[in-house]
Amino acid sequence: MRWPSNTSSVPLVLLLGLVSLALLAVAPLGLAQSGPPVVTVGPADADVVGTDNVAIQKAIDRVAQAGGGTVLVKTGTYTLHNSVRLTSHLTLRGEGTNKTILKKAPDARSKLKLDADYGELQATVEDARALAPMMGVTVVDKQQRSGWTPSVRTIVRVEGNTLYFDRFLHMDYSVENDGEVFNTFPLIAGYEVEDVRVEDLTVDGSRSDSPTLDGCQAGAIYFFHSQHMTIRNCVARNYPGDGISTQFVEYPVVENCEAYGNAELGIHLGTGALNGVVRDNRAHDNGQDGLYLCWRVQHARYENNQSWNNGRDGISLGHKDTDNTFLKNVVSGNGRAGVFFRDEPQSNAAHRNIFQENTIEDNGRAGTPGYGIRIEGETTSLTFIGNIIRNSLKGAHATQTVGIYIGPKTDYITCDRNLFEGESKQAIVDESGGAHNQLEHPAGR
Repeated sequence: MRWPSNTSSVPLVLLLGLVSLALLAVAPLGLAQSGPPVVTVGPADADVVGTDNVAIQKAIDRVAQAGGGTVLVKTGTYTLHNSVRLTSHLTLRGEGTNKTILKKAPDARSKLKLDADYGELQATVEDARALAPMMGVTVVDKQQRSGWTPSVRTIVRVEGNTLYFDRFLHMDYSVENDGEVFNTFPLIAGYEVEDVRVEDLTVDGSRSDSPTLDGCQAGAIYFFHSQHMTIRNCVARNYPGDGISTQFVEYPVVENCEAYGNAELGIHLGTGALNGVVRDNRAHDNGQDGLYLCWRVQHARYENNQSWNNGRDGISLGHKDTDNTFLKNVVSGNGRAGVFFRDEPQSNAAHRNIFQENTIEDNGRAGTPGYGIRIEGETTSLTFIGNIIRNSLKGAHATQTVGIYIGPKTDYITCDRNLFEGESKQAIVDESGGAHNQLEHPAGR
């Protein structure tokens, strides 16, 4: 056999051969790295065998070491003594809300025996027998019990009745003010993470008589200082605080979730949550509000949610919660109002929110006035278009006695093509001193 007379083809043949060898050499590696890893955890037949937060955390840590991937939590009930802590570029997925259940361990607590001070890494309690290393706990007293004042910590060791924590306490907690330590903590928590998904599972807070902790620092599912997180097809129930809480976040998505039986709020976007999407969720039978916007929730879209039978309001807005859109939500049977705008001065009020094609019905309780929509504070530039505001109950059973209440310090309120149905004392009560409201003549049927 003779080489072609054109010798320029020789390097080409050699090059093709080298490329083929290189592809053969790389092929096994490519197959081994065909996609992000999936690590399973479960009571048996899993990569990590176990039914507690330690087992789930081992699986998360393996995925984190690979740079991201999926942890599949198999069918079973998992007891949590501390938070399951998420990492970036992670999907935490169960096998269904009726199959994968993450449940807080039974209540454990003790009163302080000595004052626990700011900067200390320890607290001495009356009886530490129920408290153990690696347990998640909260330190509070009567004065430091809400917002950012509690210290949520992990016990790293116990010596006698003295607990040692992973981080120093950030407030003073005194015996005189009934200081205590108890095992309330976020069940699933993401701190300073991005590109995270939590899907297809139930978190249960074992509420019973557990001390409560509001959503600023905890929730059954909780994110803090994070972005691009999605909570989808999850149930958050029976938590001694909020069901789902996100604080200082960007681009959160809460979709097709159910939050019920929680001591405080159902779904709580708060503290500078920007560009959120909350859709197709069900928030009901929570102690306070179903859907709660708190402190600078802006440019969010709430769509096709249901919020009912919550202790206070179906949807609540307040401090700088501006430029949000609420579309096709159903809000019914809540304790005070379907939609409540909290009392804020002009500089901090919930301006420029749009409510369109929502159904708001039968809010309020027997013996107390109920409102479809109640607008307080120096709130301006609100638009209500094409909503159904209904009182289906009759006579003494009627609860939502006012369709829309417009408070004395509001202005630039627009009501257009809303339908008022059923018996109510007044469809629109306008006590506004503003001169720029555009209010329709309420038509009912």
